[in-house]
Amino acid sequence: MKLDEFYNLSREESFERIKGECRSQAIKSLCKGGMILFVIISITITWSDVDLRIVPVCLLAVGYLALAWIVVNNLWFLMRLHDTATPEQLLHFYKKRYSHERNATYLAILGIIIGNPSIWNDIINLDFTWTWIFVRLINTAILIALLIYSYFHGDIIWSFMTRRDEEIIDRLEDLVGEE
Repeated sequence: MKLDEFYNLSREESFERIKGECRSQAIKSLCKGGMILFVIISITITWSDVDLRIVPVCLLAVGYLALAWIVVNNLWFLMRLHDTATPEQLLHFYKKRYSHERNATYLAILGIIIGNPSIWNDIINLDFTWTWIFVRLINTAILIALLIYSYFHGDIIWSFMTRRDEEIIDRLEDLVGEE
């Protein structure tokens, strides 16, 4: 829907249209989170040649829990969406869903990168290829530092907020401002 068509709708029609867009964004995010969680767990289960220790297992569990939180967060949002009666409530819930999903995504990525069993296997079983291990550890440390910097300085690595999310928030803020 074009922006000028949106502004020609009545307040109730535009609110219902935005609720539909919020629902589709949450369903899309729910499916992505569920698929990623399923793929990563199935890869970990089939990865039997690596001797997993307690530290990588715990760190991977943090990543899995964060991915599960993305799924639960979107389910929570979808259940609350039916009871939402005002644009203020919808704006609050949508921003909350977005914030929780952003935090959980960063935590999942960090947990999975830090808990990578192959890196921990290299650390535990040091051999004469220490230069390769050193290069892998430096690259991993740089990636973790970039993710942490990106989290605290406005998503510089990738744009976490999509254009559609921005449009939904802008339209909801316009509806809230009309009152």
